Amino acid sequence: MAKKLLLTGLTALLLSVTSLAAYDLKSNMLQLNSELSEVQRTFMISDQEGVKKSILKFAKHAQDLLGNKEKFKTMLPKNKQYKVNEAVMAAQIIEHNVQIILDAINNKYQQSGRTRRENSQVAYTYIEGACFRCHNLVRDDY
Repeated sequence: MAKKLLLTGLTALLLSVTSLAAYDLKSNMLQLNSELSEVQRTFMISDQEGVKKSILKFAKHAQDLLGNKEKFKTMLPKNKQYKVNEAVMAAQIIEHNVQIILDAINNKYQQSGRTRRENSQVAYTYIEGACFRCHNLVRDDY
């Protein structure tokens, strides 16, 4: 009887931890999506300060979530934890392209406004691509 009760309690605890991790991952992904949407919005209205502020916020959160291999691994279901390296790679791609955007805003390479805008927009699409690639490989089973 005591073994059965203990086993039931452990099973309930395991299920609650798994569902909390899944919720945490989902809520974090929704937050990243919201922050990336804000970056896009500020690009569309040509708000350089807004782009800088929103891309820094997005980059910090993306690095905190995706760049920490052990933390991210705990959020994945057991059958997908081996795919954690995809998230780490996405974090690296995001970090690189955020730097391209910040360099363009700060005119680090003394380029024309048009060139800087185009480089920033291409970097933004690479960030989106990293997100889609990670989702396709981790979330889906292709």
